[in-house]
Amino acid sequence: MLITSEGITQWQSKEQAWEDANYIVGWKGFVFILGVAAGIESVMAFLEELRMSGMIGAVKVLKGHFFMTVYDKQAEMYYAFIDNSGAFEAFHMDAIVSTSFLALAKKSGYGKEQISKDSIIEFLNFGNIYDNRTLVDGIFKIDCNEIIVLCNHKKTIVSKKLESLEDACPKLDVIEFFRLFSQSVKTMKVSADLTGGVDSRLVCVLLDHHGVPFEAAITGMNGIQDVEVPKQVAKELKHELFISEPSIDRLEQSVPELFDWCDGMNDLFKHYRTLPHHKNREERGVDLVVSGIGGEFFKENMWVQDFPFYIRKKSNIRRFLRMRMLQIKCKNTYFAGDYKQLNESFEDRVVEKLGYYLLDTNTKTYDSIYYHFRMKTVASTYISAASHLFGCYSPFLEYDLVRYGFHLKRRERFFNQYHRKMITQLNPKVAKIRTAEGGISVSYEKVEMLKDMVKYIRNRTRRAAKVLGRKLFHKTYLQESPEHPELFRTIRNMQLTKKAFAKLKKEGILDDQLQLSDILDTHLGNMVTIALFMRFLEGEDVREGHGEQESNLAVATV
Repeated sequence: MLITSEGITQWQSKEQAWEDANYIVGWKGFVFILGVAAGIESVMAFLEELRMSGMIGAVKVLKGHFFMTVYDKQAEMYYAFIDNSGAFEAFHMDAIVSTSFLALAKKSGYGKEQISKDSIIEFLNFGNIYDNRTLVDGIFKIDCNEIIVLCNHKKTIVSKKLESLEDACPKLDVIEFFRLFSQSVKTMKVSADLTGGVDSRLVCVLLDHHGVPFEAAITGMNGIQDVEVPKQVAKELKHELFISEPSIDRLEQSVPELFDWCDGMNDLFKHYRTLPHHKNREERGVDLVVSGIGGEFFKENMWVQDFPFYIRKKSNIRRFLRMRMLQIKCKNTYFAGDYKQLNESFEDRVVEKLGYYLLDTNTKTYDSIYYHFRMKTVASTYISAASHLFGCYSPFLEYDLVRYGFHLKRRERFFNQYHRKMITQLNPKVAKIRTAEGGISVSYEKVEMLKDMVKYIRNRTRRAAKVLGRKLFHKTYLQESPEHPELFRTIRNMQLTKKAFAKLKKEGILDDQLQLSDILDTHLGNMVTIALFMRFLEGEDVREGHGEQESNLAVATV
């Protein structure tokens, strides 16, 4: 969907519209109001709220992960915004809004000179661009607290006036939230992610408790704990489990589709498993995928680098960056000229940016950084990609639930205490099934918790060793991988990878003497994606027909 003051063009698959006498609403993704059927019925209820409360009041009742545009026929004005949790990607530049970064980049007419050197270094290190920026200077992501207004060829940005994380904790009953959510999706075919961890298990137990007839699904190599554990959980819950094993057959031929799927916004190879996995779901008629992303805000995972000191006044932002965000920094030897100097100072610049999120205690600071800076970027890339096929929703990323988790007492998040209480209350048998996280259970029974404590300490020690190994040896040790074992060997041998490597040398980014064998696995996909995007800006159709589609959408009317 591409929107200007003149109207909406370039409708894509799964983008919908609704029209009445006063408004035209277009949306993509999963949108609902608690207790109201998702989609059109919730959109109609939103319009009623809009008439009574105005735009700022109305957007606050919407839940889900979506982009929405509202055309006010009388005012001849477009409003455009994303969900209040920031879990969907949409973009703006000048007086144009789009659900596709690639479509907007093409519309802009910009060349590769609009990619700043800072952005290139950030993408090659992280595989993403943070802080509502994109690879192109002048094109920005819409923030969750923004409403973009287009009128008379001009753009203005209005605040939604959302509460901040540290504002008073919202009054919320998580079980009641899921009951109402279940009512909103009762006519949809739901597929729930189920891994070997605790977040997806909690979501599945809550869905099961409220009678949602969902299927469970996982992608990964058979035999690893992240696949074997879900088999036990699904069997106990009596829900069918579908497993998609990753394949690297025709991986090079699938690159154009992967590039389009990720919209050029992150490492395209991160999606080689999820794309066929989601296509399998689509073939089964799935309407909505539900995941456990965001469950981090109900446990201590983001704080473990400071274990057990969770109420310190001083935050170590650099250590948080190194352990939770920047897994392996690019080697300075990769780069040529200015890029070498920018990479040398890259970590310092990021630490300075993250200082903006500093709060009164270390754990609050880490929560704030993880949500505002990292999660809204990383999660939205995957959620927006999946929305090409169906709705995608992570309940624990809903802003009210994030704020609720933020305000939990530190001890309630320690040792998976919140998850343990909830799962044990709803399904004690499922709670006792061991997880892929060091073999601990999620039971709240004292005997089980005593058994788990030793394993918990051992798991934390293994995690520390894994991080140390990653920093010293640039490899991940002591962890099963869901990836195909030949993935990176295959990527290295692709002609497309070699062409991308040569392209980045030609552009003066990589050192002329650098060999492809010198590039670490974790940076390969970032380099291929950057090179493809440069070719895209030069006018080359690297997507081979997988891009945006212009069509006349049949708009529903009342």
